[in-house]
Amino acid sequence: MGLTVVQAGNTLQFVDETGALTPVPLPPGITLRTDVPPRWVVYGHYVVLVNTPSRPLLIDASGTVRPLTPLAPRLAPILAGVPTGTLSGTYNYGRYTFIIRDDNGAVISESDYSPASSVNVTIASQDLQYSGLDLSTEPISARRCYRVTSNGATLFEWIDLDGNVLTSVQDDLPDAALSETAAPALGTPPRLTLIAEFRDRLFGVGDIEIDTVRYTETGLLYAWPVLNGLLIPRMGSDLAGVTAFLPRRESLGVGRLNRVSAITGTGEESTDGSIDLRVILLSDQCGVLAQESEAVYRDVVYFVWYDGVYQWDDNGIVCISDGVAGRGRVRSWFTTGDYFDRQRFPDAFGHIDTTNRIKYRLFLYAPDGVLQFVEFDLNERTWDGPHRIDAFRATSAFMRSVRNRQIPTVGGADGGVYDQGDHPAATDHNVAGVPFGIDFDVDTKFYPGSSPDRDQYFGQLSVLGAVQDAGTITVTPKVGYLDAPAQAPIAYDMTRGRQRLRRLGFGKLAQMNLKHTTVDEPVAIYGFEIDDVHEGGRR
Repeated sequence: MGLTVVQAGNTLQFVDETGALTPVPLPPGITLRTDVPPRWVVYGHYVVLVNTPSRPLLIDASGTVRPLTPLAPRLAPILAGVPTGTLSGTYNYGRYTFIIRDDNGAVISESDYSPASSVNVTIASQDLQYSGLDLSTEPISARRCYRVTSNGATLFEWIDLDGNVLTSVQDDLPDAALSETAAPALGTPPRLTLIAEFRDRLFGVGDIEIDTVRYTETGLLYAWPVLNGLLIPRMGSDLAGVTAFLPRRESLGVGRLNRVSAITGTGEESTDGSIDLRVILLSDQCGVLAQESEAVYRDVVYFVWYDGVYQWDDNGIVCISDGVAGRGRVRSWFTTGDYFDRQRFPDAFGHIDTTNRIKYRLFLYAPDGVLQFVEFDLNERTWDGPHRIDAFRATSAFMRSVRNRQIPTVGGADGGVYDQGDHPAATDHNVAGVPFGIDFDVDTKFYPGSSPDRDQYFGQLSVLGAVQDAGTITVTPKVGYLDAPAQAPIAYDMTRGRQRLRRLGFGKLAQMNLKHTTVDEPVAIYGFEIDDVHEGGRR
């Protein structure tokens, strides 16, 4: 059964396939911010949450929430020789970590290293002892000790001290029996604000080094070495730093307010210890304003900048709300303040809807502060909207797992989780016991007839649509000029397919509003005709 984890206010919730919510307890001392959006990544069997928690969190399928990486030990081990062992040599270096195991005994998280021991010890036929070990302030499974070979300088895994009670451990394991591989590179992540996965590593940006992308060791989601970092140009050019990750199959896009770069390479480590990762420039003619506006479908990324919606694919970056790509019809949505509040573009969020047509759905704030959404059809390359949702106030858009399907879902300020089901007339939620859907409410353009400067007679209206099982559309004409009052409404019976309605009358222009608000009644209008349009006068 698929599960989705969401943040609702300052709590975490599991959402099962039926939409039921189950609270998820937080670790002691961890709090969640509510003034910024949560950001997630799925890695193996785990979900990593950043930006809202006071420390990055690791969430497993059972509902257990842990810090992504335990805090590192504060105390260095004290090295000494104790009787009854068989180990001989000089040992001048030792460290240990805190580890967390799962129910099967596998390590799922390991802290950074403790400070290094500062006193050399030479032993002869003794046990090597580490004492003065620190106790963790949070739940752990064990302390993992590392040591060198005699007169060596490279750390190897040595012994685990189970629990969080004892402060010393001793053993006489010979040097030849130590692990064949050197101790791994470890590190504590910063307080991350962005996160993504690429080349089997996690990549993130902290809230202090905002121009640097940090990354983990391969396959170790908890290991964030300090040296694993990439500077993203243009450093210091603004106070926002890196604003978004744009994940694709062969590269990880990195957005700033004024530039889009990409991290490429194999991610593999060479013999000299360097890692094959590099930053290349994609465009300095646009940037990314909102991480939550990013959505990916079939290796194509969609996102918002100041002047519109952009698409990044194998052919480069292009604005799909402008020029040829947007057919020049919706440019004013994003370049004027008539439709949306451009100052709130950084608050935009969106997702891909695959339930009916394949659409990129983007939520934006209107000038009056009401949240609306527009949709871009990925196949027809057309825009629809703006649309409103009156039943609740949307706060986020994401994908929810239902029977191994990814369902586009919207989170509400009321704590509700909403989706439109498999067709546009959804009844997934009730308001005061009454099911609701999205209204069909369309204003046509003004039709000028043959001579828009003269009064004309607009004759009989005919409407053609798909034959439905039930339902009526209310058609409200306006005939006159741009400020013409609404006429008496006309009822179009959707069960008839094509229906001839009344005549519209005299005026320079004609416009119609078509409205349908009943839930679970599909609407499909193919077109309409107005017969006998001619200039008024005598004959």
